[in-house]
Amino acid sequence: MKKFVILGLSLLSLACLITSCNGKDDSKPIFTVVFNGQEKVENDTISVEGITLITEPTEPKTDYFNFAGWYKEKECINQWNFNTDKVDAPITLYAKWVIAGTYTVSFSTKKGIAPESYTVDCGSKIQKPEPTDEDFYLFGWYKDASFMFPWDFENDRVTEDITLYARWKSKIAGYAYYGAELYSKQSFKYGRFEAKMKMSYAPGCVSSMFLYYDLSDTDRDTIWNEIDIEVLGKDSTKIQTNIINGNRKNRITSEQVYASGLGLNLDYHTYVIEWTPDYIAWYLDGVEMRRTTPANDEIGQMETLVKDESLRFNVWSDKSTEWVGKINPNKIPTAQYIDYVKVYSYNTETKKFTESWTDDFDTFDSNRWGKGNWDIGQVVLEPKNVTVEDGKLVLRITKETIYAVY
Repeated sequence: MKKFVILGLSLLSLACLITSCNGKDDSKPIFTVVFNGQEKVENDTISVEGITLITEPTEPKTDYFNFAGWYKEKECINQWNFNTDKVDAPITLYAKWVIAGTYTVSFSTKKGIAPESYTVDCGSKIQKPEPTDEDFYLFGWYKDASFMFPWDFENDRVTEDITLYARWKSKIAGYAYYGAELYSKQSFKYGRFEAKMKMSYAPGCVSSMFLYYDLSDTDRDTIWNEIDIEVLGKDSTKIQTNIINGNRKNRITSEQVYASGLGLNLDYHTYVIEWTPDYIAWYLDGVEMRRTTPANDEIGQMETLVKDESLRFNVWSDKSTEWVGKINPNKIPTAQYIDYVKVYSYNTETKKFTESWTDDFDTFDSNRWGKGNWDIGQVVLEPKNVTVEDGKLVLRITKETIYAVY
């Protein structure tokens, strides 16, 4: 009995040996596959059994470059075909990357010589241009015309077509000056425009209320339409009224000065502009200061006022000392205060005004008003200089000492 058991075990061992020798064992070699991201993304590693196809991994992504396939060598010459190529040894596959595109960098500057536009690869940094101007120095470059988001030349990279906007500061008398402007987002063709205001007053400065066709200063040939009330820095008792037409290349003005006998910066007064097809009239506290009609319009300005105009208020400084006096930094800051604004529409058939809206400035209505952010005369308009305080809209001229100019 024992002989049969021993013989059976021997035959089983022999059968196992024969099976192994005939290659019918289930064990397979293990191969490592490395996906090398070429320093753009992290490397990844997988293991596979035996000679086999592999599944293409999820497409890697990185800033500034587009993925262009997996390759058999670092130089990315022969692409791996996941449908036909099989792993038969440990391998490394290399990611190929191509630049995501080229983009145009442009520069907007109203002073100095604007740098020329040029193209760069996606993800490139750009070198800071340094335009110069006799009366201003470059404050910085911004991503937006509102000067809210500065461009960081150390860290920001180009990922689309961009325009950078230059912001300037004045070099006058060791100070940078900042003005303020409020403008209506609505434009008007005729109407009655009323504001109760305490005007700003300082030598060299202008405090105003006016109607203005918004595209008047865009180029030398665009039509200019403007109707003004201005208190000038040479005399706080006088009001200058004005109509401007023509164009940037050849502006035509008709200035008239009204002596109020009042210190217009000392108290609130009511200012009105009435604009109709038949006349333009200016009022102070209900007293007519000036009336222009087709009959007394010797240079034909009224017939050229054909554009819708926005309602605006600003404080700024002009370079013409003959017009406004020489700016005195000791009188800065100064402010113009607006208690309310009323706007009336005009019916050309009934020849009557109808009140459209009133703003008492309990808050700042950003749907109705915008804030200037460009340069004018010898100031840069600063949106922060337009505020609402205690039910008044305040426009300020401020200054900043310049310790060094580079």
